[in-house]
Amino acid sequence: MANVFKGFGGPKPKIDIPPVVVIGLGRFGASLATELMAHGVEVLGMDSSEKLVREQAHYLTDAVCADSTDPEALRQLGVHEVERVVLAIGTHLEASILTASNLVEMGVSDIWAKATSEAHGRILTQIGVHHVIRPERDTGRRVAHLLGGRFRDFAEIAPDYGVTRLAPPPSIVGRPLDIAKVWDSHDVQLVSVREGDGSWSPLRSGDVLSATDFIVVAGSPAALESFASRGQR
Repeated sequence: MANVFKGFGGPKPKIDIPPVVVIGLGRFGASLATELMAHGVEVLGMDSSEKLVREQAHYLTDAVCADSTDPEALRQLGVHEVERVVLAIGTHLEASILTASNLVEMGVSDIWAKATSEAHGRILTQIGVHHVIRPERDTGRRVAHLLGGRFRDFAEIAPDYGVTRLAPPPSIVGRPLDIAKVWDSHDVQLVSVREGDGSWSPLRSGDVLSATDFIVVAGSPAALESFASRGQR
């Protein structure tokens, strides 16, 4: 097998990183790989399933059917020369762990790996994986905050700290904002606003919101839930 990265080139990517290898082309791996491609990043997709490789071959820089638990197969593909590898194998625990071990032994400098459980994630960390991803857990947390209907979107960006998009609570509509007062009263930071279908702009004290606006607010999940239901007192 030839090194598929030789001869890669092209315009500067929108996400300015070198080519990425994505191992595992299931729902998570395929979604991640195509999103990288959409932002100009060259992606080699790899999976042991010929069917999945065929399905994704048209969307990626290259896609190959290979056994990632075989270190020689990885070396022949030039994986050891790549800075970033995403290990998107989740359900096959043995394959995930063996592949992670191969990547660590090869000296890949930035390894991201999907875990399906706390134990799986702990093993990957112990092996030497740099970043462990728990997409099912993270999605579950996100959806939990969307169920109430007040949040239009939610992202947890650090333990007990997140960002949400929502319609402004009625108590802060139609009056000049006091951003410091909102922080003091509710422990949330008002970040930006979009008027109707317009563009986003920073929120400043003195701005007046309408019921058709959307705002971005940051804080702990509990503080955000409280603010969304009560607003500025």
